[in-house]
Amino acid sequence: MKTRAIDIDIDVHKAIEAARKDFSEPDNSVLRRLLGIDATPQAQLRSVGKGRPWIGKGHSTGLNLPHGTQLRLHYNTTNLDGIVDDGRLVFGGQAYGTPSAAANELCLTKKGTKTQLNGKTVMHGRLPGETDWVLLADLQKRMLKEAKAA
Repeated sequence: MKTRAIDIDIDVHKAIEAARKDFSEPDNSVLRRLLGIDATPQAQLRSVGKGRPWIGKGHSTGLNLPHGTQLRLHYNTTNLDGIVDDGRLVFGGQAYGTPSAAANELCLTKKGTKTQLNGKTVMHGRLPGETDWVLLADLQKRMLKEAKAA
């Protein structure tokens, strides 16, 4: 799902903040709930059943994202939700092989031109069963540290 910034006044901002369930709830989710719009499109992205994890290679070695991991890509005005579906990173129905491939295809500079990004620095993931969103670069460090300790 692609989003865009909107201008709001202080009263609208206060209403959004007052309705927020917790600090990690995105503004869009609060507004969808307040407006009575069907649950977040993230629910539409979730796959049923089991699937393969996405396993990082090369610069992403050590980063392993289980099937069903929710993804968020934030860069400039680009805000997209995605999911790990059967070993692929899927945004808007399009599959990508790496976080950087997704970021480079989907993100534009402020001037509207293509850019070269390290996708792990602009993408967050929420692993199945967890509540916190974690930057993929930090998640990779954590996974490498855990693997070393095991």
